[in-house]
Amino acid sequence: MPKIGLSILPLQVRYGDKEALEIAKNCGADAVDFGLEDFCGRYDYRNPRSVYALPEAEFRAYFTDLKAHADRLGLIISQTHGRGSGFKNIPEEDDALIRNARLDCLATSLLGAPVCVMHAVSTGFHPKAEPDFMRRLNQDMFARILPHAKEYGIKVATETFGDVHGGACCDFFGNLDEFILAYEQTCAVGDNRDYFTVCMDTGHTNKATKFNGNPKVPEAIRRLGREITVLHLNDNNTQGDQHLLPFVDKSGWQLDGTIDWDETAAALREIGYDGVYNMELHLPRYGEEIMPEFCRFAVTVLRNFLEKAE
Repeated sequence: MPKIGLSILPLQVRYGDKEALEIAKNCGADAVDFGLEDFCGRYDYRNPRSVYALPEAEFRAYFTDLKAHADRLGLIISQTHGRGSGFKNIPEEDDALIRNARLDCLATSLLGAPVCVMHAVSTGFHPKAEPDFMRRLNQDMFARILPHAKEYGIKVATETFGDVHGGACCDFFGNLDEFILAYEQTCAVGDNRDYFTVCMDTGHTNKATKFNGNPKVPEAIRRLGREITVLHLNDNNTQGDQHLLPFVDKSGWQLDGTIDWDETAAALREIGYDGVYNMELHLPRYGEEIMPEFCRFAVTVLRNFLEKAE
């Protein structure tokens, strides 16, 4: 039976890092995607209240203690989620991203997670950029990040993309052909392939199907194949990044989302995926105060689905 995971950043923000781990364990999850994302300022060395602003010895002690706590709980930290903004072509901002990305890689290693997920360069920050500019900027970003992955013995996962500007257009790397080209170009440099991998975000990939003949999620999985080593499982109606629970009513009704989950599970089996089935959901959807109950329900639903799909 595959292991079930949860992305827990909303729990971390509300309850703190240790209690978030406890909630994930109590709700039946086998593993977590530990949030190190930069959107809320909790993991940014420029924020004096951030753990990323601590002296390195204290930083190491903090994440070593979290790892020990997870071990006591019997909970796997299977992946982390690091930088989410991508290079902006603003030197001071991009330099800060690299400094934070180093800490993402170090924290990931200290937590015992093999992979840190990071976003590519986004059209959201470069709405009128030429294709060559996007390709070069993205390649430069990962060229500066991956030495830190190598230093700390982890992999960085580039995450599949979707749309942008409220669904008005496809994100540049939401085009699967461009995503694969960028991935292979980065892997072709030195030993980068040893430290670079892919996170399949089913919600992002589903949103991209509105544009450019992009494939549905199962076909995208088959095209990426064994390069996929971590997952962000979630659903949507293709119109927004809704992070819905993967669910198909067996009577044939599709509830909320539009992804074919039977076919998605089949595609993951076909490529030999043997990692954690990690869900990245909008945990506060029904209210922050009942996030733990929603987590328990989500884990139960996915476990039941995977047991029947085997």
